[in-house]
Amino acid sequence: MMKMRIRVTLHDEDESEVTDATTMEVQVPDFEAFTGPDTFGKVFDQYERKVLESRNEAVEIATEKYLGEMVKKNTVRSRDSERENN
Repeated sequence: MMKMRIRVTLHDEDESEVTDATTMEVQVPDFEAFTGPDTFGKVFDQYERKVLESRNEAVEIATEKYLGEMVKKNTVRSRDSERENN
């Protein structure tokens, strides 16, 4: 077996990271698992399913971080607006 590492980061326009990176590792079949044309479809299906599930999970976690940062920023802006109006 081999490992695939999927890393998702969110960056500002200046390339600075705005959240911690989200990293997922998934075990995938190694090259030797592809023993011939009759096994290709089955082995590739296993590979693809594992990778897509991990990718979706990584993006879901990254999205939660994104929304969490947005809530923090909006909460600060809200407090600042309230102070200016009082």
